[in-house]
Amino acid sequence: MRWHCLQHLPDEGPGHAADWLAAHGHALRYTRFFDPDPALPALEEFDGLLILGGAMGVHDEAVFPWLRDEKAFLREAIRAGKLTLAICLGAQLLALALGGEVRPNPAPEIGFWTVRFSAKALAHPLLRGWPAKAAVLHWHHDTFTVPPGALRVGMSAGCAAQGFVWGDGLIGLQFHPEMTREMVEQLLRFEGHETAEEQEFVQTAAQIRARLKSVWKGRLLLEQLLANLVALHEDELN
Repeated sequence: MRWHCLQHLPDEGPGHAADWLAAHGHALRYTRFFDPDPALPALEEFDGLLILGGAMGVHDEAVFPWLRDEKAFLREAIRAGKLTLAICLGAQLLALALGGEVRPNPAPEIGFWTVRFSAKALAHPLLRGWPAKAAVLHWHHDTFTVPPGALRVGMSAGCAAQGFVWGDGLIGLQFHPEMTREMVEQLLRFEGHETAEEQEFVQTAAQIRARLKSVWKGRLLLEQLLANLVALHEDELN
């Protein structure tokens, strides 16, 4: 299966997703929007789309003009029926393209917090094999409304919309199942989080490091989700 990754920042790569795809013989190519001249692929060049996170917001087109091109490309990919996994900023962009709204979350959500997945979502083929809940990494200030016609994936104490599934093959996740331990450390440095104080839904750097073993829980969710997406693609080919 041919995958294409939309990457917004150098330190927010595909992490565990790239490892799983390589281990299972799938191709992964990139559009890196921080490159001098990023190029988007033709729709016929990929089967699955992976959209990553980033510190910018979906409405920051004045500062990051490539957001306009990415939004237009995403609408085309949706119309073409491309399988899509979108994470954090990527999920917000996907929600916007599907008619949802993106706005500030009532409070920042940073650290490892538990997401409870809805029974209806767990019955969807893409979430086959997921548990009822998991403590996963969050790092966001904005949130999205579940787009019209989509199914809410779950919620946490700090965020009402932790993801959505739209149709058979599009899923957006507000949390970060792709992050490795090394990526979390990079994010702590990039965000200047070493001196951050504890808030209701914000853990300190020390609290996050004490919970780093929880990245494996996100990895298990991600690997099962990718396996389900690949199985869906194979079913479509048969």
